[in-house]
Amino acid sequence: MCFNFSSCDVDDVIGLLPSFKVDVNKTAYINVPVDQTNGDWVTFSEETSLNIVNEDTEDYLNKIKNVEITKLSYKIINFIGDPAGQVEGAFSVANQVSLENSFVVKEAADNQTVYQITEVNELNRIANALKSGQTVTVKYSGSALCDDDSMNFDIEVTLVAKITIDP
Repeated sequence: MCFNFSSCDVDDVIGLLPSFKVDVNKTAYINVPVDQTNGDWVTFSEETSLNIVNEDTEDYLNKIKNVEITKLSYKIINFIGDPAGQVEGAFSVANQVSLENSFVVKEAADNQTVYQITEVNELNRIANALKSGQTVTVKYSGSALCDDDSMNFDIEVTLVAKITIDP
């Protein structure tokens, strides 16, 4: 008669599990205040951070196999101030300009214009930055002109991604 006892720990079981995907939906906000300009364009630069950490990913951050960004966009919200105020801005992610544009801020806010990054190579670059560090800096900078009044608005940044985790 032979008895054989074997035990395993959590790491042994996790090693047998297949990869799985987790959806990440994140929203970040960048507040942009601009003082009245009185005829001269002024520069601004504001930033925040964006990450892929949520309750589904937080236990697996060192086991992320792939990050696929399905949507990365921003829009202007909460505008107050000079209705003719304009910006010439650059949206940067992970220290590189991802999108540049010019617009009348109130019109962009009223029309709920969505500015979306669609360039595949740029989305892949950002996905790799998120994969390696889980957090990136998101910055909106440029020049503004608002002669009649100051203006203040928020940039609402939306990230939708699929994270592949290899436990």
